[in-house]
Amino acid sequence: MARTAPSALITDRGRRVLIRIQGRQYELSQDELRALLGLPPGPAGLGISIDGNRIHFEFAGDAKSLELSADQLQHRLRKPSTSRL
Repeated sequence: MARTAPSALITDRGRRVLIRIQGRQYELSQDELRALLGLPPGPAGLGISIDGNRIHFEFAGDAKSLELSADQLQHRLRKPSTSRL
């Protein structure tokens, strides 16, 4: 079975993020995403770029950024504290 490319959608003026990795969908608030990435709470403003299996998150409101693989992100998303669709 072929792996599908990860995808992301930012909604609600940057407050909600929908992420799809390997056919699974996850919905998080920006605050939940920041906590998942190990970042402190911050102002709204999020950009996401995906290049193959690499996902780059950029929080423009406080100039924080982080890049990780889709596998690393999915591992973090599978923890019980994360909401899923």
